[in-house]
Amino acid sequence: MQQHYHDDQDYTDERIENPSVFAELLNSPLAMTPATTGQRILNYVVDLVAFYIIIFVFAIAYSMIAAFSGNQEMVNDLDSPWTTVVSFLILLSYYFIMESLTGRTMGKLVTRTKVVMEDGSKLTAKAVMQRTLSRLIPFEAFTFFGSGPGLHDRLANTRVVKAS
Repeated sequence: MQQHYHDDQDYTDERIENPSVFAELLNSPLAMTPATTGQRILNYVVDLVAFYIIIFVFAIAYSMIAAFSGNQEMVNDLDSPWTTVVSFLILLSYYFIMESLTGRTMGKLVTRTKVVMEDGSKLTAKAVMQRTLSRLIPFEAFTFFGSGPGLHDRLANTRVVKAS
């Protein structure tokens, strides 16, 4: 669209001729609204509940297999340190799979938030892996109570923002 001003020069308004400029602005860091602390807490709680449901389903399936096979040793293994290792692997898999595929976990779906790179672009596999592994750091879940993003966001150069 041409605009005419008093200096008789033609100025092209690129935003009107090229609507993709608006789309670029919507994905810019300036257009991203950070998730609130309340949303982050709810994300954590919902994800924790989802994790416990997954663990419960795995435990029931494992117990049923042990019972039907008559293998008492399998039942005794539920008390071993391997149970903790398997639990951590399930937790890490939950975060990695959900955030890799959608940029969201169950908690983020509930709170209508998502994870993006600092520049607003889609998550990279490396960033998802960094976020996921950083969750093993003791007390890491509480780092978002301070000012700015949480530790797993800072380490991976990501942000949790309100989804549009």
